[in-house]
Amino acid sequence: MSWQFPVALRRWLFLPLTLVLVSLGGSAWADTPGFSLVNGNIRTGTDLLYLDARFDVELGADARDALENGVPLTMELQVRVLRPRRWWWDAEVAEFSQRQELRYHALSRRYVIHNRATGDRRTFFRRDVALAAWTTLDTVPLVRRSQLEASQTYSVEARVRLDLDALPHPLRTVAYVNPNWRLVSEWYTWQLEG
Repeated sequence: MSWQFPVALRRWLFLPLTLVLVSLGGSAWADTPGFSLVNGNIRTGTDLLYLDARFDVELGADARDALENGVPLTMELQVRVLRPRRWWWDAEVAEFSQRQELRYHALSRRYVIHNRATGDRRTFFRRDVALAAWTTLDTVPLVRRSQLEASQTYSVEARVRLDLDALPHPLRTVAYVNPNWRLVSEWYTWQLEG
């Protein structure tokens, strides 16, 4: 004869245990480091096509601590413009990357974003606002319209990642082996008509 919990006791223990498991699972999911696309689109200008995109970022605890201790974090946008081909690999029309650095200055208690492509610098007092500005990419030139063939379909692929090569050497070694430092989004794709 085996002993079992009374039915009333099982029901009483089931609800708190379920709530604890759900809250642990939810917090673990929310704290997963990485980038994810919130919205993005391609705009046409007079001669150029531009990418506008906004990403969400969740920094891992190590990256947050490094930032708060003055280590600059560099986000790299990687972009490819491809022309699909039927019987061969897609033809690459353009490929480039653009870097944007986020740094915290403890003395002034300010976050500074430096866009390396344009040289622009912006300053913020709050970390959440600085992170949102760091991961917002406006008017990134993609390709000249003259490079695209009329009535041809193209795909634009883009992703962002934390550039581990831009970290200081002692921290870089640790970041390469620690999965919490591998902040990278998946490739996002937009279709484009020439």
